[in-house]
Amino acid sequence: MAQELVVATFKNLDVAERAARDFRNFETDNVGFKIESGVMVQNDAAGQLTVLHKYTQSFWGTVIGAVTGGLIGLLGGPAGVLAGLTIGAGAGLAGRAVEDVLDRRLTKSISSELLPGNVALILEVKEPAPFEVENVVLGYGGKVFRQPLAW
Repeated sequence: MAQELVVATFKNLDVAERAARDFRNFETDNVGFKIESGVMVQNDAAGQLTVLHKYTQSFWGTVIGAVTGGLIGLLGGPAGVLAGLTIGAGAGLAGRAVEDVLDRRLTKSISSELLPGNVALILEVKEPAPFEVENVVLGYGGKVFRQPLAW
C-alpha cells in the first residue's frame, strides 16, 4: 500500500474537528486506512499559519512527518519556513529535499484555499480506499488535495 499526502481544507475549526474524528474512526474500523502522521493548521486573520497543537496532539500524538512539516513551512510563507522545516527535520528530511517531494502546483492550490480563518488537515496516510476520505471531506464542504509520496 502506497503512502500519500492528503490535505483537506475546511472553512472553520468545528468542521475540521468533525472530519478529523471521522478519519480517526476509519483507522479503528480496520479498513486499512492508516494515518502515519497528521497535523491541523489554521490560517489566522493576519495570514499566519498556526499549528493547532491542542487538536493535533489529541488526534495524532506529537509525531509530525517530514513532508507534513515541510508543507507547513511552504504554506506558511517566510515566517512558516523555519517552523515547518524545524518540525519536519526531526523525521530526517529537510530543506530542498522536502521541496523536491512536493508538487509546486499542489502547494499553490492548497495555499489559495487556506484563506484567513480556514483550517487544513495535513496527513501522511496509507489508504486503500480513497473514496471514504473524499466523501468525508466533501460532506463537510471541504476540498481535498492528494499527492503520492515516493521515497
